[in-house]
Amino acid sequence: MLPLFKVNKRMTITLAGVVLAAGFVCYYFLHVPDGEGNRSLIPQEAEVVKQDTKIKISADTDIVQRILYLKCNDEEELRTKATDSLIGLNYFQVQKMYSGWNIDKFDNHEVVMSLKVDSYCREHANNMFIGIKDGYVAVFNGKPGSKAIVKEVTKIAVDKLHPQDVEELKRGMVVKSREELLRTLEGLQSK
Repeated sequence: MLPLFKVNKRMTITLAGVVLAAGFVCYYFLHVPDGEGNRSLIPQEAEVVKQDTKIKISADTDIVQRILYLKCNDEEELRTKATDSLIGLNYFQVQKMYSGWNIDKFDNHEVVMSLKVDSYCREHANNMFIGIKDGYVAVFNGKPGSKAIVKEVTKIAVDKLHPQDVEELKRGMVVKSREELLRTLEGLQSK
C-alpha cells in the first residue's frame, strides 16, 4: 500500500508543476510587454468594452436616435430627454427594448443609438417633382435641389417643349399625387 501512495504523490507533484509552468507561460505572453511596450498576443487595436450594469438612465439623460436611410443615404437625428419608461434602465435592458438598434454610447448623460433602414427618408418618400435630367424630362423623389433622387427619366425631350415649360422644369414642378404626375407628363408630351 505504501508504493501506491508514493506514485500518486509523485503524479500529483508533476501535474502541479505542469499547471504552474503553463500559468507562468500564459502570464508572460499576456502581461509582459515586448520591447515596444505592446503585449504580444493581444492586438493593439483590440478594445475591451465592458458594460457597467450600475449605469442607468435618469431623467436628465439625453436619448439620441440616428436613423440612416439606405435608399437615399440621408440621416435623421432625433434628440430627446429620457421618457418615464426608460428611466432606471441599464444597458442590457435598453438593448432588449430597442432590438435591432445599435447602442453606440451609453452613460448617465447620453445614450446614442443608431438604426439602418432600407427605405427613403420622409422627405424623399413623401415628395415628388418633375425636372430635367440629361436633356429629358425626369421624375425625382424629394424636393427640388441637390439632394433629389432620380426616380425615372422619360422619353420627353426638353428641346421640344415651350420655353416657359423648360423654365418651370428647371425650378422643379412639384406634384402631390401619382395622378397629378401622370396628367402633367401627358400634358408635356402632347406639346
